[in-house]
Amino acid sequence: MTRSLTILSLYPRQLGINGDSGNVLALTARAEWRGIAVTVVEHNIGDSLPESVDLVHIGSGPRTAQLAVQADLAAITPQLRAWKCAGVPVLAIAGGWQLLGTSITEEDGTVVPAAGLFASSSTLVAKRAVGEIVVATAEGTLAGFENHGAVTVLADGATPLGTVTSGFGNAGVAASAGVGGPGAGAEGIVDGDSVGTHLHGPFLPMNPAWADRLLSAALANRGLDATLDSDERLTRVEAAASNSRAAIAKRLGL
Repeated sequence: MTRSLTILSLYPRQLGINGDSGNVLALTARAEWRGIAVTVVEHNIGDSLPESVDLVHIGSGPRTAQLAVQADLAAITPQLRAWKCAGVPVLAIAGGWQLLGTSITEEDGTVVPAAGLFASSSTLVAKRAVGEIVVATAEGTLAGFENHGAVTVLADGATPLGTVTSGFGNAGVAASAGVGGPGAGAEGIVDGDSVGTHLHGPFLPMNPAWADRLLSAALANRGLDATLDSDERLTRVEAAASNSRAAIAKRLGL
């Protein structure tokens, strides 16, 4: 049986300022190099959703861009929730993750309901958490770049992506003061096969094992063979990603 996947890219015009479109490019390349056909559907404000998708990606952007897509996102949220509940993996980056959490608290204290796909809530703060970050996970070390102005707290029982070795993570600038509540020391969230993270770089080219994890989950959810073979191209890009992670760790003194 021919394997194929449809990737839904949400608001790439507004939410992609940190190179997050590279995540979709990485997923597409790593699938196609294995003979898996990929269709990328971009959803922008006012567009209709496709009948079905196999993987959802949303990138990051400033609060102005988040507010610009807010009404459209609210309209499509029921379908996004239904897909996620049906096992479709969702990858949400920084500001996009904030939009898919349960709520966003503005700097003036106003609480804005969010899409509710992830069991996390964010509070916007004036000072941004900016810099390279290294995260320890059960599946290896992740590295990348973070640039966010929020403190994000996971709900009780939610699973973080990993533990911050160097950087800010979910606690944002509060991490430098050793505070930040339940999110202190944690980075990201993992909910089944879905992931929310602050890591740019972009995240998947820098940490390709997670690209393969998402692809395998998407294939399995479709009832397709989830085996992912390797080849020379994959070996080359994985070596480059490993070198990049090592370089970040070295710069951070790890």
